[in-house]
Amino acid sequence: MPRGARISFENAFFHIFNRGLNKQKIFIDNQDYVTFLKRLVILKKDKEFDHSIYAYVLMPNHFHLLIQTRKNSISQIMTSLLTSYSMYFNRKYERIGILFQNRFKSKLCDKETYFLGASRYILLNPIEAGLVKNLIDYPWSSYMELYNRPRVRVIDDRELEEMLNFCRMNKSEYHQFLYQGVKIVDDLKKDYAFDRDIAGTSVFNTLSQKKYLRRKSLKTV
Repeated sequence: MPRGARISFENAFFHIFNRGLNKQKIFIDNQDYVTFLKRLVILKKDKEFDHSIYAYVLMPNHFHLLIQTRKNSISQIMTSLLTSYSMYFNRKYERIGILFQNRFKSKLCDKETYFLGASRYILLNPIEAGLVKNLIDYPWSSYMELYNRPRVRVIDDRELEEMLNFCRMNKSEYHQFLYQGVKIVDDLKKDYAFDRDIAGTSVFNTLSQKKYLRRKSLKTV
């Protein structure tokens, strides 16, 4: 059965997820995590792949991103990232074949209503998985960029600060909000599952479809 086209247009906001083939590890040592993050940074600085990262977590066998595109489609950005990382991983561990399970999952989101809850769900992944008890003890998430010294700086501070201001939160209040999610982590898993392609109001859904169709028609002219 053919895959459906991803809905994508300029300045779209996405929740991205992918994991290793058969749930195998895609990060084995610290260098692997650092390499993945550095490749994200390189893509961000490349004018061809301009985009912003609002939140992320890298887990041993999967990752989550909250990303806003500019002119390039999310497929172009993620294909470049995952292809280059797969080549690095296969070369390092002397393996061949596919590293990631199928194509990456993407959910087009209404940034204003989706960011807070989704970022909390994403950043709580290490606690939910039993890897750590405190977020500060897990080095491979955007939490470290907000509240500690990260190995690599990936998120866009100015845009994230604007998003928190829009949500009427400062960094201290956001920190409390994140930890309050520990009590409802099972509900968060259900709320932010990839059971639909678009997350937002019916108005957002309709407008997104129109933007996508308009962009598609312009490309075919």
